[in-house]
Amino acid sequence: MSQKYEFKSSRAVPSAAPISQALAELIALKGLGRVRGDQRLKDAWNQAAGEKIAAQTTVQSIKNRIVHVGVENSALLNELNSFHKSSLLQKFQKEYGKQDVRDIRFRLKSKVNK
Repeated sequence: MSQKYEFKSSRAVPSAAPISQALAELIALKGLGRVRGDQRLKDAWNQAAGEKIAAQTTVQSIKNRIVHVGVENSALLNELNSFHKSSLLQKFQKEYGKQDVRDIRFRLKSKVNK
């Protein structure tokens, strides 16, 4: 954690930091914020996609406001890209936040990553 030092008499003593700053740094160091964010991303996808599509897809990541979704087979991949992408994007933006997502990219999941 970042510390500032105040000089009293002849020794350096760390100055007090706000507890909110200390907790934020601890959460970031432990990676707890990411775990919670990943779960929020998955929950939003499951809500937006519905039971049938969510069962055959997996949210892999979000980078540069683009959600990357793994799809189990090429037929579903083509259907999602061709017919459902815009409606899924609107539903996902409603669940997750419009300012946080600008696009969805579907990718075929490899058999190795299962």
